[in-house]
Amino acid sequence: MLSEKMLALGEGKSKIREIAAYGAKRKQEIGEENVFDFSIGNPSVAAPKKVNETILRLIKETDSVLVHGYTASQGTFAARAAAAKHESSRAGCNIPAECIYMTCGAAASLTITLKAICSEGDSVIVLAPFFPEYKVFIENAGAEIKIVQPADLSMQPNLKALEDALNENVKAVIINSPNNPSGAVYSHDTLEKMAKLFTEASAKYNHKIYLVADEPYRELVYDGAEIPFIPNIYSNTIICYSYSKSLSLPGERIGY
Repeated sequence: MLSEKMLALGEGKSKIREIAAYGAKRKQEIGEENVFDFSIGNPSVAAPKKVNETILRLIKETDSVLVHGYTASQGTFAARAAAAKHESSRAGCNIPAECIYMTCGAAASLTITLKAICSEGDSVIVLAPFFPEYKVFIENAGAEIKIVQPADLSMQPNLKALEDALNENVKAVIINSPNNPSGAVYSHDTLEKMAKLFTEASAKYNHKIYLVADEPYRELVYDGAEIPFIPNIYSNTIICYSYSKSLSLPGERIGY
């Protein structure tokens, strides 16, 4: 017997990929220059030259077994240390490499995080609009998705609706800032107000409510917009990061 829940998840169509296929078809019909593709987030700019140079150097100069071999489950210590150094520069404090877990992109980060913190009967709040596969990740972890609509066309969080959605079953809240698909950026003040809600709810229901920050777009901000280091605002935060957008490397699946 197959798992009915997982069968339903697997048989469900991905609207994003359906739109991507439709876009590819239209490019052939009317010309690539006449189609604006807002489906799958493939890069429109090349990866930095240093990325290609480094890959070639590693292939040529490093032992083949080492390059293509397995690493520890959490990733090589050197990679974790490099990621920790980068996060430390954002945090303004020293983050040890042991706090980093390398993953196959942000999707894997989200999946294993939700699997680690959720049990059957838990709920996870997402703020609309959101990446549709959050639903799959949440239900795969045995939890239920709870959707909170935005305040208005600014696509900023509706803090009153978020407060109302918090109950004894909520284990986590996923935020995505800068947001996919709206582009909305959550301010430091907004995040502080959210943190206050989570702290109060955690005390009320006598269990931690985790803030899961999906951050693959954090470098893609303009006009001086700030992307705060959220653990400095709310301690029970787990950051899920990917180099897919910042370095135009979605196919390499490198995250932590």
